[in-house]
Amino acid sequence: LKILDCENPLLRIVAYRAIVNRKDPDYFSILLIHLDDTAKVVWWYYEDAADSFMISDLMISKAEPKLSKIQKDTLVDEVLTKHNYLGTAKWMMVDIKPIDKYYAIIKKQAQLKSTNCHDLALSYALAKFRRKEDIQILSDKFSEFSDNPYCNSDIFKAIEVFPDSAFFRFLIKFFDENIKKKEQYDYEEFEYYCRAVARYQNVEALHILTELTKKRTYPDDEDMSQIKECVFKAIHKCPSSIYDNLYSRLKPQMDSIVIKYLDSPDHHYDSTW
Repeated sequence: LKILDCENPLLRIVAYRAIVNRKDPDYFSILLIHLDDTAKVVWWYYEDAADSFMISDLMISKAEPKLSKIQKDTLVDEVLTKHNYLGTAKWMMVDIKPIDKYYAIIKKQAQLKSTNCHDLALSYALAKFRRKEDIQILSDKFSEFSDNPYCNSDIFKAIEVFPDSAFFRFLIKFFDENIKKKEQYDYEEFEYYCRAVARYQNVEALHILTELTKKRTYPDDEDMSQIKECVFKAIHKCPSSIYDNLYSRLKPQMDSIVIKYLDSPDHHYDSTW
């Protein structure tokens, strides 16, 4: 406890790790007191990968697996209302359900100039509120696709939860400029793309999904089975009579494992906070 107040930030985080590891009953109240510790240290989270992190973010990371639901709710509220400059705040915003109390906070963060494409995750956080007044903000953020498929996934996740007609042009653009021209794909990016398209349940969406399953779009046979799987799972998740023929055509081609787990909980949306 004395070391938590020493001048060396590295010792402060080591001290907090020791407190959590020894299962000190006061570890959560100690965390709340130190949320304003913004000094940074370098943390090696893999053997060959490191970054600079605020002490309070590392304290949250250490405590999170042990927190109860009530403690998590308390921490989310403290961080978002008083310490939303923390790195953890961004992931909380992305992770939580759309709660009106935090709408203005999330909108403000989503409007900030992006420092890297991963900030598109905040667009997904804002899209979950499904407010017409945010369409222009989101459109501005969606205007350019990245070479990073993880960042593009955030665009498609946002469109999936808020499939306004204004956003369909971005899905067409991605199909024309990324899919048809590059003829390559990242599985997770492609899965979210299919789900976003399927949400529209119209003739244009059916055309794109059908084209995705044709060899002229993806000549590589090794990719095609996974591509068809993504399309099939997307239209299963968004059933519509307009997809019935495509669904019937794809279903016999699906592996038994795909059919078995079609209605399983979506692991992509497991919530930490």
